[in-house]
Amino acid sequence: MYVNQSLANQTLTNAGTITFNPNHDIQDNFDGVVSFDVLATNVSGTTAGDCQLQGSIDGTNWVNIGSTVAIANGVTKNVPLGGVILYFAKYRITVVGSGTQVSTIAVKYCMKGGK
Repeated sequence: MYVNQSLANQTLTNAGTITFNPNHDIQDNFDGVVSFDVLATNVSGTTAGDCQLQGSIDGTNWVNIGSTVAIANGVTKNVPLGGVILYFAKYRITVVGSGTQVSTIAVKYCMKGGK
């Protein structure tokens, strides 16, 4: 299995929170990796905030995976969240802004491997 997809851009305003949900569920027997990239494009103010990868078994209860990754000052910045072995049925990215800003946030993800 190989999936490479871009999710719809969202606008992050000031200290708001936005969430990106990939369109693919991962089967219980999937044995592979998933990688996410977060791209922040500054519209106004100073782009700042944190990205967090989260996983869930049921799509309701979410747990953080790894550490947060900062997005900061810049017109455009790629923030790789790295490869993660798939233990969850669902994944998402949350982005929490800080300061005074309007930024466009885009997420791409790739899943590969499987049984």
